[in-house]
Amino acid sequence: MTQSASILPAHLPAALTVPSRAFTYRFFLSACLLLLVLSSLALGHSEMGVFVLALMDLIFCADVLLRCGMQDLLQGRFSLSVLVSVCALCGFVYSVLNSFHLVSWHGPVTDLYVYTMLLITLVLWVERRLSREKEKTHIFIKKLDDFLPKAARLCVGRQFRKVFAGELKKGDLVLVKVGERLPCDGIIRKGKTSIDEQLITGNMMPTAKRLENRVYAGTLNKSDHIYVEVTETLPSSAIMGIVDAIKNSERQRAGQRSLLDSYAAWILPVIAGCAVLIYAGLLYRHGAAQWQAYLGVFLFVAALFCPAAFAFAVIFPWFFARSGAKRLQLKIQNLYALDKLVHADTFFFDKTGTLTYGELRVSGVYPVSDTARKPLLDAVITAEQLVDGPFADAVNTYAKEHKIKPKKVLAFDVLPGLGVQAKSRGNEILAGSIPWLTEQGINISQQITQQCEAVICVAVNGTYLGYLTLADELRPGAQDMVSFLKTRQKELILVSGDNESSVSAIAQQAGIEKFNFFVLPKTKAEIVGNLQGLGQQVVMVGDGFNDIIALLKADAGVVFSSGKNVYNNWVDVIVKRRDLKAVPYLFAIHKKLYSTIRQNVILSVLLNGALAAWFVWQSTQGAAGWQWPVLGALGAVVIVWLNSTRMLHIK
Repeated sequence: MTQSASILPAHLPAALTVPSRAFTYRFFLSACLLLLVLSSLALGHSEMGVFVLALMDLIFCADVLLRCGMQDLLQGRFSLSVLVSVCALCGFVYSVLNSFHLVSWHGPVTDLYVYTMLLITLVLWVERRLSREKEKTHIFIKKLDDFLPKAARLCVGRQFRKVFAGELKKGDLVLVKVGERLPCDGIIRKGKTSIDEQLITGNMMPTAKRLENRVYAGTLNKSDHIYVEVTETLPSSAIMGIVDAIKNSERQRAGQRSLLDSYAAWILPVIAGCAVLIYAGLLYRHGAAQWQAYLGVFLFVAALFCPAAFAFAVIFPWFFARSGAKRLQLKIQNLYALDKLVHADTFFFDKTGTLTYGELRVSGVYPVSDTARKPLLDAVITAEQLVDGPFADAVNTYAKEHKIKPKKVLAFDVLPGLGVQAKSRGNEILAGSIPWLTEQGINISQQITQQCEAVICVAVNGTYLGYLTLADELRPGAQDMVSFLKTRQKELILVSGDNESSVSAIAQQAGIEKFNFFVLPKTKAEIVGNLQGLGQQVVMVGDGFNDIIALLKADAGVVFSSGKNVYNNWVDVIVKRRDLKAVPYLFAIHKKLYSTIRQNVILSVLLNGALAAWFVWQSTQGAAGWQWPVLGALGAVVIVWLNSTRMLHIK
């Protein structure tokens, strides 16, 4: 068994504990044996050769299905393995007894060798697909290593000693240089700097940090050396909470039962009941003394009633649903998450990059006077023209839209999290945060509005000219999506690591009454866990690395894709649209998908049932050829495939 198999709950079908490679080589071997049988029949070889090949298929290929079926039966479960094992054995026994004339009975067809081998081959392929879903490569964990600090500089007196990050203890003092990731959660005891905390808080710009400010493991020191006192070691840090969330999510995903196993649980009793009723009806009509003569009919019905098309009842709709969703710019990675999403009680929405674009734009220009407006814009556009970052991108976009050309810059210096200092045509330009300009001796006379996400204050040659406000734009369709969910009695909560004013403003625009601000990722996950503890199903809709704990802990996770989505293989749904129509589309996909799956299951059973009944009815005129059950089964597969193509068109 694989490592993933060991974490599966005992109530799940045994086939989930089998590595996909076991199904893979059995599938290819079974397919080769099936081709050999077809060649033997086409060339008119003896029945003994066909029997040997079919027996090899049963022993060397179907053995894994037989073992899993036996385990499930011993534990009181009906599963796909049980269903296929029963029908394959009935088909093989029927073929052997009928081919070698070991008993005298009414056989509706000459043999079921090819049909039985076809069934085994197709089911092995399906089980291989299901097993591979449980064995997704741990891409995210590998990429997560890039964010985890490896070493630390421990201060011992006036000396520094290099140690592994995991060896630090609470109360230790460490030196973190520029460009290094913090090895622990802690508090700054000496120095000031700016730190890129997007990994933890989701804030797009580096955050200015001073004495007594809290910092987090895995975040990047951007501007100056600092001394940090350890308050939480790496194993108990916020970043390690993300790793733990991934492991727990893996266990939950690996423990999901296949829909095929669920449907097989009621198809098997139906098959057994139909076979017994037909057998009893024949005995009633022709007398109990004919029990042996009509035993073949019983075995035939039990074998043929397991439709080959049933194996594709879920696979085909799932394949076409993914293609249909792709046209809507949605990538659905977890079929079962759709059902949880639709029946969830609460939806959590992150703000930046989810309800909003996550792209700052200049929302207002506030000069100290009307005459200062042009110098203000010229100065800030000139200073930011060569800078890389969300603030500079917003300013440069504004310049292009308003056709303002920046002046030539002779020199500039970027202080991440603080601002930009530039020289142009003999003028010294400062553009940055309020505290930084104040430290530079600039007297900011204006009362700056707090109803914005970010501010760039501008001064030229020591004279304050005014400021620009930058805000994130609400995605189109936000209000419609909120109304859609409210009509379905869903509770909506907006959570964000940003400040109260920006969060409340976006919540009001979207129509969401409940919101929380300054929320760290660990807190988001705790809120989700608390609601789940009360018996609620929770959906988390986010966009950034900072949401990963809550996304994995929630019953369903929906993420808006960006270049920073290193965890794409772990979330349930990836949205590649720029509007918020994705959630209503997911409801529509779920409704049509599960309807199509139910139709496929019913169609496959009814078609094979009708086929079996027709063969039994015409058996009085003689046994039909082996090819007719195979052609009928393949025809049912084609019908299921055609019905599944409706998933390509979602409205």
